[in-house]
This record gives sequence, structure tokens and C-alpha cells, in this order.
Amino acid sequence: MVLTDLLPRKSDVERKIEIVQFASRTRQLFVRLLALVKWANNAGKVEKCAVS
Repeated sequence: MVLTDLLPRKSDVERKIEIVQFASRTRQLFVRLLALVKWANNAGKVEKCAVS
């Protein structure tokens, strides 16, 4: 689903809601990725694999 394909067919309010929902979903993904990266930096097994 491409956000720009959906925007022209919706009203102004619907477009704004869709943009906020997209931003929220994207932010959630980045927060999960950040948590995973921080965990990986602190995990002993992951560090050992990276060194080998």
C-alpha cells in the first residue's frame, strides 16, 4: 500500500487521519528497531558472533 495512492481520493480530514496513522505506525517500527539494536549491543552472544 502506497500512501500517495490513497490520499487523492479522500477528503481533507481523511487524508490527515491517514497521514497521522502512517506516521504512528512508522514510529512504532522505528522504536522496535531501536530496542532490538540496543538489546543486540548488550547481548553477549551477539557480541561474540560479531567478533568471530
